[in-house]
Amino acid sequence: MSDERDGNKTQAVCSPPLKSRQAREEITEDAGGRTLPDRPHITRRNLDIIEFLPDATFVIDREGKVIAWNRAIEEMTGVRKKDILGRGDFAYAVPFYGERRPIVIDLVMGGDSKFERKYQYVKKQGETYFAEAYAPNAYRGKGAYLWGKASPLYDGKGNWVGAIQSIRDITDKRLADQALARSERQFRMLVETMNEGLCVRDANDRVLYANDKMCRLLGYIREELVGMQVSALFDSANLLILQREMEKRRNREGSLYEIQMRSKDGRNIPVLVSGRPMFGEQGDYRGTISTMTDITTIKEAERKLRESEQKYRMIFENSPLGIFHFDADCVITTANENIFRIWGTTAEKLVGFNLNTSLKNKKMKAAVIACMSGKSAHYEGSYLSVTGGKISNLKANYGPILSADGKVIGGIGIIEDISERKQTEAALQESERQLHLLSSQLLAAQEQERKRIARELHDGIGSSLSTIKFSLEATLRRMRQRSQSYESLQNVIVLTQHAIDESRRIMTDLRPPILDDFGILTTMDWFCTQFRKAYTHIRVDKEIEVVEEDIPEALKIVIFRVLQEALHNTAKYSQASRVKIGLRKTPGTLELKIGDNGIGFDRTSASRRSDSSSGLGLPSMKERTELSGGTFSVESTEGAGTTLCATWPL
Repeated sequence: MSDERDGNKTQAVCSPPLKSRQAREEITEDAGGRTLPDRPHITRRNLDIIEFLPDATFVIDREGKVIAWNRAIEEMTGVRKKDILGRGDFAYAVPFYGERRPIVIDLVMGGDSKFERKYQYVKKQGETYFAEAYAPNAYRGKGAYLWGKASPLYDGKGNWVGAIQSIRDITDKRLADQALARSERQFRMLVETMNEGLCVRDANDRVLYANDKMCRLLGYIREELVGMQVSALFDSANLLILQREMEKRRNREGSLYEIQMRSKDGRNIPVLVSGRPMFGEQGDYRGTISTMTDITTIKEAERKLRESEQKYRMIFENSPLGIFHFDADCVITTANENIFRIWGTTAEKLVGFNLNTSLKNKKMKAAVIACMSGKSAHYEGSYLSVTGGKISNLKANYGPILSADGKVIGGIGIIEDISERKQTEAALQESERQLHLLSSQLLAAQEQERKRIARELHDGIGSSLSTIKFSLEATLRRMRQRSQSYESLQNVIVLTQHAIDESRRIMTDLRPPILDDFGILTTMDWFCTQFRKAYTHIRVDKEIEVVEEDIPEALKIVIFRVLQEALHNTAKYSQASRVKIGLRKTPGTLELKIGDNGIGFDRTSASRRSDSSSGLGLPSMKERTELSGGTFSVESTEGAGTTLCATWPL
């Protein structure tokens, strides 16, 4: 609510207290021409002034009866003067509060001071009272925040004859004040909860304000920081940086800079400061506002990066493998000592060698070209070094080095001399041949399982781990060049998590525990439930017409694998919305049938594709079925879906 200054402003628009001690024309009628018997004498001039005052105004006599009620108060209350004039017993309070009760004007009339407690604000200045309150019935029940001013009235002889009250609607101001207060609270909450320290300093570099983050950063309480000379927060070396930056502020310059601030316990804390100058209305320098971000973690990361670069350099130089880097033009830029030994060459001959234009071995050159297209590539075999003339059995791995935006900017080659390994392999071939003859059936079964596991590992985690390896090498390379690599490290983390997930999946795929514990029918239900969760757009229907005892133990894992691979292919390739699974027993046979309503495929063209393009699905299912003594068939037409059928004799 307003204070007495609002009252002073109102004094100019309200009629002056009727202390008319000089001669004046006196009337005994109200503004409507009605006789006012036994009422204090009010001049026509004063009645006219009251009537046209912009503030709602009314007058009461010593008995508390209304003797004047102007147009503004008629609009505020909806009560016409003809209905209120001459009425007493607090009738003038009803249009505001809905009840007869003392209001501000009654304090002037000598009312009980306890009524002051009904107002949010009351102040007395001389004989005049100022007050604020919310009137719920004002404006015909809409309610309003009102400011009131009440003063006593005297007649021409100086006798007290009544009181006058002016009322002003301050709802807009009150609501604006409340909104401003909320805004200030929100701004303070923002400042106090922001993740950066905030400091305001005056033109003499004394702290005027510090938020909670700033206090916690330096270990001070706010009362300790406010008023402190900023120079006390820096050692001599960093104080020079601060003085240089403060000179920029005085020259109307903002800046972003790093500096170390001294905490209360004497530690130097590295911070990133964003400072801006503050100026008064006349353009005079008033001080600085700055935000401070603790970059301790960043500095620690930079230190670890340097250590990592040193470790990589140590690995690079001392690795038993030959390692070299080449740029986007396939020109070798650096190499370790071992590559010189393996190829029988020297740094002078090898560094600067163009792998693309000068390599003679076509397979090795193809691996380099594949690497420069963004793929990992491998070579294994006999190799004649161009620069050294040495023939060796080598295993070579090439991986691309990528920029932050994914462009190939070079590559890394890792060379292993496998000559001794080849000799050992040759020596073992004869014994392996003999062993194979003795246990051909066992080895055949093992090889089939190894082949399956190899396919699983290749498709599942092999490529992920390779990508992780070369991404990490590329990231370490960029670290050595002091480039930003945060996003690359994030990619490595994602790929690593993918490899972990794939490892868990493969472990489950090798032999789901539920199969041994509850049988194939429960396992099929479980797997279909998991499939529906992963592919919510595909409906799965089952028609199981057998019981657990109908299925031979040796066929349970085979049925599960065929079902697993078939649903995987459906989700990956078929674009189907529905898949139907049937398992039934017929006279002498057990039949598993899986069909979908997908796009199908042309079996003729599919049979000509390599495993890399068509996947291991169909060959794997056919192989499993036939090795377990069954037969496998596929029916598919483009646009009409696919049906797989595996049948075993019983």
